Amino acid sequence: MTATENALEQRSWVRDLIILGVWLALPYLVVGVFWADAHRQHLSKLHGLDATASYVGEVIAWPVLIFADVNLE
Repeated sequence: MTATENALEQRSWVRDLIILGVWLALPYLVVGVFWADAHRQHLSKLHGLDATASYVGEVIAWPVLIFADVNLE
C-alpha cells in the first residue's frame, strides 16, 4: 500500500466517523428541541441572551433534566 492510498483510506475513515456522529446527533437534538418546547414556561421570565442560553442548555441537557426531574424556574 502506497502513502497516497494510506492517506485516502484515513480520510475515508474520518469522513465515515463524521457521518456517524451526525446521524447520532440528529435524533438527540430533535428530542431536545421537543423537550425544550414542552418545558418553556420559565423562558417567559428571561430575555435576550439569557433566554437563548437557557433554551440551548435544555436542548443539550434534556436527558439529565428528565432523569433528575429538575424544575427550571
